[in-house]
Amino acid sequence: MGSPSPGKRVLLITNSEHGQANVYLATSYALVTLEDEDVEVHFASFPPIEKFVNLTTKHAVRDNSRARPIIFHSIDGIDMVSAWTRPELVSEQEALKDIDVVKLVYAIRRMMLLLKIILPWTGPEFVKILFSVIDIVHKVQPDIIAVDPAFSPALTALRHINAKFIVLSPNTIKDFAMPHQPNGEPLWKYPCIGTYFPFPVPLAHIPTNIFLVLLAIVLAAFFDSHRRSIQRHVAAHVPGARLTTLNDLSLNAHLGIRFLVANLPEIEFPLAVTPPSIIPCGPMIRPALSLAEVDPALAVWLRQAPTVYVNLGTHMFLDEDMAVEMAVALRIALDAVVAILWRDKKLKGLQVLWKLNRKGEYEVGKKGCKVWDVLGERMMLSGRVKVVEWFEAEPTAVLEGGRVVCAVHHGGANSFLETVSAGIPQVIIPVWMDTYDFARRAEILGIGRWGNQGTEFGTIFKGRELGTALVDVLIGGRASVYENRARELADLCKRSGGGRVIAARRILAEIETDDASEGEKT
Repeated sequence: MGSPSPGKRVLLITNSEHGQANVYLATSYALVTLEDEDVEVHFASFPPIEKFVNLTTKHAVRDNSRARPIIFHSIDGIDMVSAWTRPELVSEQEALKDIDVVKLVYAIRRMMLLLKIILPWTGPEFVKILFSVIDIVHKVQPDIIAVDPAFSPALTALRHINAKFIVLSPNTIKDFAMPHQPNGEPLWKYPCIGTYFPFPVPLAHIPTNIFLVLLAIVLAAFFDSHRRSIQRHVAAHVPGARLTTLNDLSLNAHLGIRFLVANLPEIEFPLAVTPPSIIPCGPMIRPALSLAEVDPALAVWLRQAPTVYVNLGTHMFLDEDMAVEMAVALRIALDAVVAILWRDKKLKGLQVLWKLNRKGEYEVGKKGCKVWDVLGERMMLSGRVKVVEWFEAEPTAVLEGGRVVCAVHHGGANSFLETVSAGIPQVIIPVWMDTYDFARRAEILGIGRWGNQGTEFGTIFKGRELGTALVDVLIGGRASVYENRARELADLCKRSGGGRVIAARRILAEIETDDASEGEKT
């Protein structure tokens, strides 16, 4: 190995919520631990993510004593999660759960709400963040910037000061490539975001799908008063600046922006066209302490038997009725496995780790409560079903720290990609927007099942349908196919050091490209 190249300075700018920031934590770790590079990483975000940046530094230094500390810069302003969890937006989200609402009205309201959620700041808040980002860029003077495509104030700031940047995104190839598909396929072939339609869209649903896609375009173009309000404020207080969002970058190829995505063609929808500006890196998994280090007792429990791991994310809460539906699904799966043990002992002792976010006050672990009654005294007293509200270990540590044979989750990008990288079959219960796409991916790729596709409008899932999907993945005729395919894709995702290393090297390559261009000009 040759001597390290001269030091390079990289600035990463992201929202602080983990759905966006995890790829930045992963890539920052990769940047400072590359053996053949000397990289100074600056990480700009909001205070909630700072402790995780510091943990990433600890991981990096532990794994490579030469690693530089990651330097955190706090962005002045309100973070995205705090902005879209304000009472007025939460009230609008709760109103959408009314199952009696007309579906067309629901679609319109949902799309209008989404426009607010992806741009949740007021004009003054937006401008405050914009100026803070500009100050950080001027202070750091980076060789290259990688920015979160969902962080509109930062995108607007970087374009305004003509900074050189690359987009680093947890999004998929499809998210950026849709406008480039031929023959009107985004209208009739690919399901509109947030719909239950299969892929490709069945003939009977094509008119509705076309209508919903066009509706989204029309609403965004002509009825997004919130965006126009922010744009007016930006124009008034930052002369010459133009509000920039993810859509603005995706639809304007002439800008020459490149997109590093946490995805690979092999774990994506079939696409006719992938523009050269989209650079697939693969899942960017952030480092985590092993389960044995964080929670030795849980590590021992997980290793004792095959385990179904249920984790519906941090934002999905179940009331008692929905918890009972989950219990019904788990009981169906457990009983089905017991019934075949006489001929196949591979899943002997199957157990369940269920991370439950409870909505309301109800018991799950005491005799006489509804969940206990469904799962049965034998399962609960024996400890074969462990229901927890929280554990310290990261989901990746759980997936890789025991004998998890199936993961049940809500279809978030991180959950899907972490499970793919761990080589574990999955059952997905999508709840909104792009989560449906990840359920479709699991079925297209042959690594799992969509667990609530037949559930009626307005309901999260039904126990019997979910239980049937679990049985299929665990012991059905395609169980070995799911298992083998999941392992194949996990091996693929780990090539060349995995997505975080590929992304890190591509970011550094942007510096070299710029240096070469400057040399040619000289």
